[in-house]
Amino acid sequence: MRVALALGVALIIIVFTQESILRLGILQRLELASVDYRFQYRGVNQGIRDSAHVVIVEINEESFRSLRAQFPWPRSFYAHLLRNLKAAGARSVGIDLLFSTPDIHDPRHDDSLRVALTATGIGVLSGKREADNESYITTSSDETFGNIFYSTDHAMGLVNVRTDADGVFRSYNTMYAVDSAGGGEQRIPTLAFAVLNKYFGLPPTAVPEVFDGYFTYAGRVIPQIDRASMMINYYGPDGTFPHIRFHDVLDDETLQTNEEAESGEQINTFSDPSFGYLHDGTFKDKIVLVGVTVPEYKDLFPVAIARGERKRENMMYGVEIHANTVENVIRGDFLRMESPAASATTTFVLVLITFIVTSQLREVKTRHHLVIGLLGFLFALSMILLTGALALFMFTKFNYVMGVVNAVLAIVGGYSMSTTYHMVTERKERMLIKSMFSTYVNPSLVDELVAHPEKLVLGGQREELTVLFSDIVGFTAISENLSPEELVSILNEYLEVMSGIIFRNDGTLDKYEGDAVMAFWGAPIPQQDHAVRACKAALEMQDALVGLNAAWQEAGRPPIRIRIGINTGDMVVGNMGAVGKFAYTVIGDSVNLASRLEGANREYGTGVMVNQRTYDLACEEVIGRELDRIAVMGRSEPVTTYELIAVRSAEIPQETLDLIGAYEEGKRLYHAREWAKAEQAFRRALVARPDDRPSLLHLQRIEVFKQTPPPENWNGVFVFKSK
Repeated sequence: MRVALALGVALIIIVFTQESILRLGILQRLELASVDYRFQYRGVNQGIRDSAHVVIVEINEESFRSLRAQFPWPRSFYAHLLRNLKAAGARSVGIDLLFSTPDIHDPRHDDSLRVALTATGIGVLSGKREADNESYITTSSDETFGNIFYSTDHAMGLVNVRTDADGVFRSYNTMYAVDSAGGGEQRIPTLAFAVLNKYFGLPPTAVPEVFDGYFTYAGRVIPQIDRASMMINYYGPDGTFPHIRFHDVLDDETLQTNEEAESGEQINTFSDPSFGYLHDGTFKDKIVLVGVTVPEYKDLFPVAIARGERKRENMMYGVEIHANTVENVIRGDFLRMESPAASATTTFVLVLITFIVTSQLREVKTRHHLVIGLLGFLFALSMILLTGALALFMFTKFNYVMGVVNAVLAIVGGYSMSTTYHMVTERKERMLIKSMFSTYVNPSLVDELVAHPEKLVLGGQREELTVLFSDIVGFTAISENLSPEELVSILNEYLEVMSGIIFRNDGTLDKYEGDAVMAFWGAPIPQQDHAVRACKAALEMQDALVGLNAAWQEAGRPPIRIRIGINTGDMVVGNMGAVGKFAYTVIGDSVNLASRLEGANREYGTGVMVNQRTYDLACEEVIGRELDRIAVMGRSEPVTTYELIAVRSAEIPQETLDLIGAYEEGKRLYHAREWAKAEQAFRRALVARPDDRPSLLHLQRIEVFKQTPPPENWNGVFVFKSK
């Protein structure tokens, strides 16, 4: 009887969650909303801006102001663009604009574009079909799809993109099939695949081959969501891909912008040999998409990922939608939908498990009926949470779009059927279950704690993490010369900038203590590169302070300096405090050492000091130098410390490199007790940086050691007498 009930519930849920019915009701919208949440949960692909195969050339308000012609511009501008991009190494250029009528300025501009399309061989035009259904249209032999240049170059892609039931753009047609006037069917690629044809060296009219459940294209297998479409795997909200302004690509010796006319100087952002796009590799072997990024031109659409939670923050320009699709195909980075068979199997399994387990719980004989009922409810709730967590994990790690609505309905159905069954058979148990539902509610849990309820308990675990302490130098003295309002304004602005840097580097902001900031990396989400992230954050904090100080000095406010200490080591991380009031934090000797290193900067005149373990883990990404072996208060073992100087990917001045080389030579000779040679090396370091405090300190020690040599067992440790 029970098994039959469970199977009946599973069959009903499977029927009502099939796509043909989902399209008619709220269930489909709930499923689509869950997909959007998964995009939002996964967040922005932080590396896409530096590694993207696509560059967007945007026509924006700045381009309108800069170019000496009124929009719509002469077609010769686009010819100029194609030639410049060809010279810069672009492999394919998609122009997301419809040239539906002759040039309004001069027909000769149209001829210029025709010549450029043929000469460069990299241009892809845009066309648009009249949408009479999802996949097909009847056309005539002279159809130009809204682009007068279609007959010039058959490298054209259609820009039509269809929305889902809720009006959001999540899918992308790979092609459109049209019936030609001469008979037969013609398949025309959409814009993304038209530019990819150029990129992969395929014929202009090449389209993905359609199979049952997937497409094949350029050696890639693309999962279908219907016979015509794939699902777009968005890398982030609008602005995720690199954007270059249209007029900056045109600005060479042959074109004068309004800025150049006003200033009388040639800027030449494209062709300048020092910084121009022609030489810096920005467009080398890239796909370039050209489109308008001005809201008034109505090429702005709702998509599955947003910048925030406010209304209309999920809007994206059409050219960026094409860019995401192109990048998906090049990387083979596709979203795969759960198959109907897998969905049905999941539904059956979840209904059976939920029904059987909750039914067995209710049959336990005990006086604590509420506890048993609560356990059944918690089991069903945990199944829902685990299903949601699994859906997030599969999406984030494997690009797999697991059905959530049918799974949740299966769990709810299994639990509800179990509850109903026992309510009918036992009135007393029915009342207990009703009481449980009316009293058990916990609306205050945040999303993370809902997904991970184990974090609600007190306690922690020992992990190797990296912790950062920062402090403003002489803040007390600074605050004495400021009004309370000015002090709060400066402190708030400072903390906002520093906190933003910590968050951008995926750190956990532990606390503020006045002007001091404490953060750590490696928890609650494990990070293999926690030391690297902390070091980069510290260097960015010091760089950001330069900009803050410049702005403050212009406003008549005093500049500030900060000291940062970073330590990597074992520490206890978790929820600390009392029941009902606790905080997620780190404690331990390694945490205290980071604070001591922050203060130790005072002795060496440095800005960022780290321990040996931190530098060993991060040295492939950052450059630093060994400062000293020190013994800080409260710690018996000496600590080898390093000063962080810069990230290795940055352009480092030659003076800094000379300083590091001479200083490290001095340190080696210093530990070898070769005082005279060490003194010479440190003095060379001072030539590169005359006020280098670590070099000056070592020269002072050398003078002492010349008169009174250290003992034979001297290990070079400097003992701190204060914190």
